[in-house]
Amino acid sequence: MSLRWGILGTGNIATTFANGLKQSPLNSLVAIGSRSDASAQAFGQAFGVTKAACYGTYDALLADPNVDIVYIATPHPQHCELAIKTAKAKKHMLVEKPMAMNEREVQLILDAAKENDVFLMEAYMYRCHPQTQKAAEMIKQGVVGEVKLVKASFSFEGYSLGPSSRLWRNELGGGALMDIGGYPLSWARLIAGAAQGSSPLHPTILKGVGNVQKDTQVDEWAMASLGFENKIGAQLFVGVFADADCSVEVVGTKGTLRVPNLWRPDLAVLGPTQIEVSEHGKAAAITPIVLEQTNLFTFEAEAVAKAVLSGKKECDFMTWEDSLSQVRSMDQWRKEIGLVYSADKQ
Repeated sequence: MSLRWGILGTGNIATTFANGLKQSPLNSLVAIGSRSDASAQAFGQAFGVTKAACYGTYDALLADPNVDIVYIATPHPQHCELAIKTAKAKKHMLVEKPMAMNEREVQLILDAAKENDVFLMEAYMYRCHPQTQKAAEMIKQGVVGEVKLVKASFSFEGYSLGPSSRLWRNELGGGALMDIGGYPLSWARLIAGAAQGSSPLHPTILKGVGNVQKDTQVDEWAMASLGFENKIGAQLFVGVFADADCSVEVVGTKGTLRVPNLWRPDLAVLGPTQIEVSEHGKAAAITPIVLEQTNLFTFEAEAVAKAVLSGKKECDFMTWEDSLSQVRSMDQWRKEIGLVYSADKQ
């Protein structure tokens, strides 16, 4: 048995996810929904979807009885409305991160999923990768001793994309925090929990700074300092107009664990898939992550399929409570730097 997927949206992330589905025996792409027939047909043709299942509206896809689960790949501000519609259509769903614009919207989505008894997961795909699981397990095992600090950054050069890009536009949820800020934040929370053998923790304190452009009203870059109940601290940096190193580190009493390429381990150009542990005064011990299948989005799709086919409504890699903690932390980080979207005014 396999899950039959429909995808809402035909942008870059939809294409990337569809390619991941192709490599998964537990999943198949059977429908595509877009805002136009032309876009839906072009996408469907590229991935072998029948013309009859290439829909020029999102509602038409949600009405397709052959669709078991929906991947919502539209811009962030559309997630809430579409996720609620998906739940009411009794479809399971994977919602591209961030799940929604703020806590109010995420709670509405969670309520709809619960009321309609459907699976829901926020698409932090890196959480499903064996490298992430191995790193968290090593922290649980105490390879760096007592954890003191988590350092994480994610950034890239976005100036070349130009002002027409979603990243530059406030009305589309642009900026660094909403695009990639959730990665280092979710990692810090994961490791803070792993250090005590628990689920991801919610920070007890979060202080942030950043630069919100006056003309676009989106953030170029942002930093945050976090504190957790178990006395672990975190230092985070994100930037869409400020390229920097994208590695992560966990500093403990015995040494440091470093992952050079955590966010996109499927892209070798960004660095090797390995975990480096340096005890004080010693050379780094490298643990390579050797995999037969390397597509990051295939790992995500497989994790979702295993959960859904076993009757679960949540995935262990990103639970509903995890997503609530995530959005609450993101809301606080945005408040710290003065980043406001129209959804916040409703």
